[in-house]
Amino acid sequence: MSLNILMISVDTLKQRTAIHDNIDEKLIYPEIKAAQDLYIHPILGTALYNKLLSDINGAVLSGNYKTLVDSYLVDTLCNYVISELPTALNYQFWNKGVGVATSDNTNAPTLSELFDIASKYKNRAEAYQKKAIYYLKQNAPEMFPEYLNPGTGIDVIIPDRVGYSSPIFLGNGVHEHRMSYKDKYQGNIFRHCNDC
Repeated sequence: MSLNILMISVDTLKQRTAIHDNIDEKLIYPEIKAAQDLYIHPILGTALYNKLLSDINGAVLSGNYKTLVDSYLVDTLCNYVISELPTALNYQFWNKGVGVATSDNTNAPTLSELFDIASKYKNRAEAYQKKAIYYLKQNAPEMFPEYLNPGTGIDVIIPDRVGYSSPIFLGNGVHEHRMSYKDKYQGNIFRHCNDC
């Protein structure tokens, strides 16, 4: 579903976070939509995500679904949005190119400091995401059947089952460590370790 249906409003974001009231809402809306599509959709899977957006759009979100959104997804989404905002607010697109926002009353942070701020809020969002995933895994059979049945098709997103991502590849098999370096990484033929 690519409609511009938002799970949270800008006012909700401002109330639940350290964002000041004077930030232009048009700079925040795209970040809410992007965070929702990039981070919340994979938590829920296609069927549950589409159901929640449809219920929000129709103003009929209630029961277990409202609890899921209010108690688990709002905090996750708010922190993901904040993790995306530092560069969005500091680097803006103008008709003459990309410009860096400056102010007379404050010092502009360095790019490194912006990444540190974004990282802080992304880590916080991943902690909330993990809680949401545990809640869904615990209650999916009875309360959220869409979570277990995300649909079929090449465009369907299967729900993530873990809350954290690792920038380092740690392997994808339990017995992979028993294979030699040559067997794993050398040659043009994929070798599977049958006796591992």
